[in-house]
Amino acid sequence: MLLTIDVKESALDKIMNMLNSFKSEVKIVDRSDTLDIEVVTPDDEDYKYILRGREERKSHPENYGHLNDINWN
Repeated sequence: MLLTIDVKESALDKIMNMLNSFKSEVKIVDRSDTLDIEVVTPDDEDYKYILRGREERKSHPENYGHLNDINWN
């Protein structure tokens, strides 16, 4: 299985150390330090969804958590 993840630079060392501990089971195929960032403008089709999501997060912050809140077991 191939998995692509986007990792913040502040967490990169932790993620790489974790993956390194699974050397016999995990192979790093490619590592790219380039960011694929695309500016979203009000003319974009998805702009309304972004605005709606921002409002949802403000009005219902309890629906949003942190990665540390996930029970991985």
